[in-house]
Amino acid sequence: MRYLVLILVMMIVCACSDEQTSLDGDHVWKDQTDMIDKARDVEQLLNDAAQQQHQLIEQKTQ
Repeated sequence: MRYLVLILVMMIVCACSDEQTSLDGDHVWKDQTDMIDKARDVEQLLNDAAQQQHQLIEQKTQ
């Protein structure tokens, strides 16, 4: 019984470790995460433009 448990644990450990995985940042969802990053950049750009417009309107009303 102990040998069976030991063999199962070793199989799980070996199955979970992937030596072929590269650490260069590429992964299954790379396209999606890149798109999310671009969306955040666009959101920041729009927020900055809205803030500038708000400041301009406040300067003109004073």
